[in-house]
Amino acid sequence: MIEYIKICRPDHWLKNIFILFGHVVALALVMNFQFTGHHVWMALLSLVPACLIASANYVLNEILDAPFDAMHPTKKLRGIPAGKVKVSILWWIKAGLIIGGFAFAWACHFNWAYHASLLLLLISGVAYNVRPLRLKDRAFMDVIAESFNNPIRLWLGYYALVEPHTVPPASIVLAWWFFGALLMTGKRYAEFRFIGDAELSGRYRRSFQTYTEKSLILAMITYANLFCFCTGIAMATYPRLNNLVFVFPFIVAAVLAYFHHAMKTENAKLEPEQLMQSPLVIVFTLLTGVLTLWLLMAETNYAKAAHLLGPLSW
Repeated sequence: MIEYIKICRPDHWLKNIFILFGHVVALALVMNFQFTGHHVWMALLSLVPACLIASANYVLNEILDAPFDAMHPTKKLRGIPAGKVKVSILWWIKAGLIIGGFAFAWACHFNWAYHASLLLLLISGVAYNVRPLRLKDRAFMDVIAESFNNPIRLWLGYYALVEPHTVPPASIVLAWWFFGALLMTGKRYAEFRFIGDAELSGRYRRSFQTYTEKSLILAMITYANLFCFCTGIAMATYPRLNNLVFVFPFIVAAVLAYFHHAMKTENAKLEPEQLMQSPLVIVFTLLTGVLTLWLLMAETNYAKAAHLLGPLSW
């Protein structure tokens, strides 16, 4: 049983913490931080269906990737390539997770936009893993497709609290997408170096036949710049977000810490998921989160007061 649970990857449910970002966007731009215990309860409940659908996608991923995982230095020890589980049972588990996820969302009375976002999360897993699309085999498209789960999680968090007649700003959605692409490209870069054999890595993942260390580094720089660009637009456009200009140095520091950790020679031997465990990355991420919440709830527009946005008045 433990092997079947491992394939559902409950340890990866932590990624759904990004749904909280959608909650914060709704609270800041729509609800003006006016919320009740009911909103808190709905925010917590919104994590459950997302975790179940994510696990269904992980099961599909493991089933279809088993022949390729058999060529990976460590993934060859997973349940399917190691012969520890039965694929027929995994298909039933996948079906149960999908039914359970949508049934739970329906029982909690989430609106249609939340259900649509949940369906989009499921479809994203299919497009990423299943032929003829199988976007994970296409260089750069694999990162763009996988990181699209970031906007989906934003919508899940957003529509768990507000009705579908409002939509989160495109600048914020795109910034969150590019941020995810930055993290996913860093993961590809670490994985590419971890395998350390161009021929073997190309057999394991077709996109690695196209990637090089240089192209992956350039992609990370591109996504970092696009993330900062879209974030800057959102901060300058929405008065409630003006104060976040003071958070920007911490965001840049967190991105630099991530780059520094991903590019260390010794970290080529780490599994990709370990990239986010750098103490510097964790510290700057926590500082950014705390400062962001404090500035969002501040009554004073410090950015305007400091003349950081808009012309000076004489």
